[in-house]
Amino acid sequence: RTVGDEKLDETLNLNMFFSYFFGGGLTLDTEEFVLVTSRSPRYYVSAAYWDRDSLLWSFPAILMADSETAAEMLRYVFTRQIRNIGVHSRFIDGTLLEPGFELDELCAPIIALGMYVEKTGDSSILNEDCVKRGADRILKLLSTKRSSEAALYETFLQPTDDMRSYPYICYDNVLVWYMLRKIDELFPGDWQGLADEAAHVRAAIMEHCVKEKDGKPMFAWSVDLKGGWDIYDEPPGSLLLLPHYGFCGMDDEVWKNTAEVIRRKDYPYSFADCPIAEIGCPHAPHPWVLSISNSLLSDRKEEAGKHLSLCIMDNGIACESVDEYTGESRTGDAFATCAGFLAYAIDSAFGGRKRVME
Repeated sequence: RTVGDEKLDETLNLNMFFSYFFGGGLTLDTEEFVLVTSRSPRYYVSAAYWDRDSLLWSFPAILMADSETAAEMLRYVFTRQIRNIGVHSRFIDGTLLEPGFELDELCAPIIALGMYVEKTGDSSILNEDCVKRGADRILKLLSTKRSSEAALYETFLQPTDDMRSYPYICYDNVLVWYMLRKIDELFPGDWQGLADEAAHVRAAIMEHCVKEKDGKPMFAWSVDLKGGWDIYDEPPGSLLLLPHYGFCGMDDEVWKNTAEVIRRKDYPYSFADCPIAEIGCPHAPHPWVLSISNSLLSDRKEEAGKHLSLCIMDNGIACESVDEYTGESRTGDAFATCAGFLAYAIDSAFGGRKRVME
């Protein structure tokens, strides 16, 4: 693929193909197609599966490269992985690896399914029994996480897989809003009340997750419905992506105030005065490559492109975080699913198209 810039094209295609070949593969014993965050032993949790990593990050890039493989990814998730959907991490056969419920991971299969149908026009996959049963399982599990006080859904772990401070994370609930609307669109009439519940979730986010900082409204990272809330952000599931999911526009004042707060110098993980001024978090206290991707997909594509040009990463392949001065990899080498999200973000930000080979 090309965006008309030789250096960006090199980064886009290298990472797209790395995600394709290292974010999944065939098992040696049964030759079954499976997904992993990275096949490489250089990645620190090699050959394990996360719903978020494979479906929110890698899937969009694989869909650009080969829609048939993208369909295989969905079938694998809705069969092998569906019984423990939304649980922190699993082995490639779906068995639990690390416990802990994550709301973003529960939403990931439907988000990927919707993207597949929209991009390919192939709705036949919706008629497969495993897909509809999987959607039903996701909705039933989701219903157990709803607050009794408001239309907000709790999570145990944050998108970094670390413990949350407060149970209701704004970004996660935006994904719930998106997912409920998407299921209603993909399976019209099969489940009642989803559009209404999505509207209730949106209203609850605006009522309970919008707080005031320096006299300006902004989205809190998480809340507890008892007055507790925090200012925070994580590259694996960032408030910067709210416009990307259609929850608000990039001209929305609340969102603009939020982006300003988490990017400015006094926010401890902004790296605002560094050459690579992207966001980090305690999980890896350096700028994340996922943060560069988030900026590409929001309102900072030119700045993010400059930051990317300074990044060595893992020999040009996406890693988890980079040094804020040198751009060299600091954590998470050979991060195949992140490589996919980076490729997708470059393609989306700069108008990528299929390269015509001479």
